[in-house]
Amino acid sequence: MTLPLDFVIPDGWTAVDPGDSGAVFVAVHAAAPGEFVPNITVSVQQRPDGASIDAIAAEAVERLSRTLAGLEVLSRRDVGDAAAPAVMQLLRLRTGEGTELIQTQVHLTVPGAVPADRLVLELACTAAPATARRLSPGFQRFVASVHVRQHEGKAQ
Repeated sequence: MTLPLDFVIPDGWTAVDPGDSGAVFVAVHAAAPGEFVPNITVSVQQRPDGASIDAIAAEAVERLSRTLAGLEVLSRRDVGDAAAPAVMQLLRLRTGEGTELIQTQVHLTVPGAVPADRLVLELACTAAPATARRLSPGFQRFVASVHVRQHEGKAQ
C-alpha cells in the first residue's frame, strides 16, 4: 500500500529506519544515556470494516496491553469531524522492567473513494512522563502538519 503522506518533523527529532516495528515512519529524540529514547511513530491500516474510530482506539489499547505490565487510559477525546473522525488518547504505560512511560496516540481517519478503502493513521509519541510534557507541543505540531498528498496531473 502506498500512501503519500506529508508532514513536518518537529525540531530536535531525527527520522530513523522503522525496521520491523510495523510503523511506516519513526523519529527519535535525543535522551540522556540510560534513559528511554522518546519516539514518534506513524502506522497505517486499511479498515474496510465499519468500526468506529473510538473502537479502533480501544483496539490499540487492547493490543498494547498484551505487551506491557500495566496500561491506564488517562483520557480519550474526539478531535476530528464527521467527514474524517479522529480520536486522541493519553496512556500511562508500565514496562515489564518497571519503566513508566506516557504515550499520546492520535487515530485519524482517511476516507476512501468507497467505504472499503478507508484507512486509519495511528500517530503516537512515547516518552518518560517529564519528557512527554516537554515534547508535547512539538508532537501537537507534527499531528497538525500530517496530510495525505492529493494526486496531481492528468488522467491517463
